[in-house]
Amino acid sequence: MNMHTNKTIRTALLITAAAVIIPTLFVLTSKAEDKKDDADFTPDPKLVEQGKTLFQTKICFTCHQTDPNTPAPAGEALHAPKFIGKFWGEDVKVHNGINGPIITVKFNKEYFMESVEQPMAKIVEGAIPGMAPLPTTPEERTALMHYVRSLSKKVEEKK
Repeated sequence: MNMHTNKTIRTALLITAAAVIIPTLFVLTSKAEDKKDDADFTPDPKLVEQGKTLFQTKICFTCHQTDPNTPAPAGEALHAPKFIGKFWGEDVKVHNGINGPIITVKFNKEYFMESVEQPMAKIVEGAIPGMAPLPTTPEERTALMHYVRSLSKKVEEKK
């Protein structure tokens, strides 16, 4: 092999290695940030209150039950996810797209935001796809996230 061929092979190997290593580092960093995010999260009371108001005004409560004693009739029919007990940070089996393959995702900020912005991207296994994209601003989605996240473990804390 000549020197030009060796240089081409080395360049190709470096590009291939970078193509494998960089996405892997991104995934590992994202997972570490999710764990840190979960461990360090303190709900902002103002955002929780704004999110609770939005949850009512955007009629999220129609499908997503937040109180074990108050059912969400449409949610029961659609098998919509309930925001009761421990759910944040837990694994969720979802269809990757309508009738797509089942994958497991972590119920975290990324999954929640995607579910609000693109509700058909990942559909909880057993649920009937019925949620339309929610017309919200990024600030409203953040407030909704703070409210929903504040509900996780709520039942256990009452005991």
